[in-house]
Amino acid sequence: MAAIDTPEVIKLLSEFGQRAALRGGNPYRARTYARAVESLGTLTEPLTEIIHEERLREIPGVGEVIADIITRLHDTGTHPGLEVMRKEIPAGVLEMLTVPACAPRR
Repeated sequence: MAAIDTPEVIKLLSEFGQRAALRGGNPYRARTYARAVESLGTLTEPLTEIIHEERLREIPGVGEVIADIITRLHDTGTHPGLEVMRKEIPAGVLEMLTVPACAPRR
């Protein structure tokens, strides 16, 4: 599969973060994904170039783990962890997050 563009990576990383939040565990993890998504949205140069030059970790909110996730999402359009969470959490549950006052912990 060809590399996907930045908006699609942002969409998938956002989904990854939402599903991670719904899974429970570390509450800061979801915020970390959200911060990385915001930072990707402000990029002024192509994500492909940043990945190729191994500069992902220079982006605010992007550490080693998220850099790996972004790279896999960009290169393949998916990530093994995302696929596991998609099996565990139905898509309809994510739609419920758009309802006001419906946070992942509820």
